[in-house]
Amino acid sequence: MHKFILVAVATFVASGSQAHAQTKPVQAAQPATAGICAKLMADYEHVSQNMADNLASSVTDNSAPRATLRAMEDSNDLAKARLALDIMRDNRCTLPKYVPNPARYALAALKCKTARYSAKINETPAECKRELWKPEIE
Repeated sequence: MHKFILVAVATFVASGSQAHAQTKPVQAAQPATAGICAKLMADYEHVSQNMADNLASSVTDNSAPRATLRAMEDSNDLAKARLALDIMRDNRCTLPKYVPNPARYALAALKCKTARYSAKINETPAECKRELWKPEIE
């Protein structure tokens, strides 16, 4: 019995010393490339655009179920913004100085919503191309 315990302890010590010898020091994260930071910033900005689109949709819609859906979408978008901020911080990107806010794109979203009323069914109005939307407030 003592021999078994002695062999088990020797094996544990030997395996522990091998594992310790193979451990490499952890290096700090390298700064992210500009492309990664730009993509994350676009994702963060997209949250304000989505929220503005939901705000514009709620202007003429008094349906409680759809209002609940829009609130859930806004909540999910805010969670995405938080993830984007966390990843930006971890990659040492420049962080935005503002919070997601539907007012940043409210006018553009209202113009898009209005243009959709007069557009054909499968047509996307030029006012709805989000890459052309400019923030109204900083």
